[in-house]
Amino acid sequence: MKKRKMTRHSQIIIGILVIILAIYLSIGLFFWKSLNPYHSVRAQAINIAKDKTDLVKATGFDIASTDTVTYSIVGLNKANQEVGILIPKKSGKIKEVQLSEGVSPASLTTKDTKSVVLALYKGKPAWEVNNSNGFKVYDFESGKELI
Repeated sequence: MKKRKMTRHSQIIIGILVIILAIYLSIGLFFWKSLNPYHSVRAQAINIAKDKTDLVKATGFDIASTDTVTYSIVGLNKANQEVGILIPKKSGKIKEVQLSEGVSPASLTTKDTKSVVLALYKGKPAWEVNNSNGFKVYDFESGKELI
């Protein structure tokens, strides 16, 4: 059986495909590494919330920045009620709130709202609303604008 030689054209095509694959893998690795700290903090915050509160299932996680940085977890407790768990980044007491006792986040949104995050403001639960006009903070219970 006769061996076939690779043509110059085939070698160039294979070389280009190898370079494209290397670039694709590099970009994928970059994004995976850049998101790793977020996922690590998320997992730690959820574990702390499950250990220190009645949280059974986490359905949402965010990081809020008002006057303090707060890890915010939304989920279900043992009684299958929707709760929010607020963990201050620096220090402080973990707060658990019943979401049914506060203003609905949907009532604070407009068509240009990007996100609504449960947060701590001056040690009390609040809603941090991000829209095209910037960030605003509303009282959790009354919905009154705080800043």
